[in-house]
Amino acid sequence: MDDDFIRSLQGDWQSQDHDAAKVLRRLHRNRWTPHIVLGAEILVCALALLVGLWFAWVAARNEQHKLLFALSAGVLLLTAPALCVAGVRARRHSLAWDAETPESLLQIGIRRAESSLRAIRIGRWHIAIVAAFVITLWVVEALGFIHSIDFLILYTTICLAVSIASWLWMMWREKHVRREHAACVRLLAMLKVEDE
Repeated sequence: MDDDFIRSLQGDWQSQDHDAAKVLRRLHRNRWTPHIVLGAEILVCALALLVGLWFAWVAARNEQHKLLFALSAGVLLLTAPALCVAGVRARRHSLAWDAETPESLLQIGIRRAESSLRAIRIGRWHIAIVAAFVITLWVVEALGFIHSIDFLILYTTICLAVSIASWLWMMWREKHVRREHAACVRLLAMLKVEDE
């Protein structure tokens, strides 16, 4: 074996050690992030339910925009709990924190990445529900059941902007999470080979 080959192997091994240390540091630093994110999602769900109840109350008292508020209340009261339960189920596996060994931390990283990917899929469902709701409002407007064209233009613009920004962020996040997942799987495989 020549010296270049040995140096190359040493460089590869050291860079893998550096990658492992980097991933482990990031996992440890972000230990409580899934708890905070899950808490924020539950809070948003609770707020959506409160807004849905408020919309229902307004629909019961407002004859002019009764259908608009009733539809809004129905969508929030039906979808917010379902999406919240899906979000909790997607993230619950990322909350566990095992004993801090390199192997367990890499397994935590894999679980967290998989939970994040499930949450991203649920986020895409949020966007699909918003799109379906906006389309429904436009159909109801076109049929003459509601008369809120100014509101619909503003609402559609806001929903479109938020949905596009969310979709782009989810694409970026998914790419990052898939890369992290692959790194954890690779490092865990290397660790198992080392142990053998």
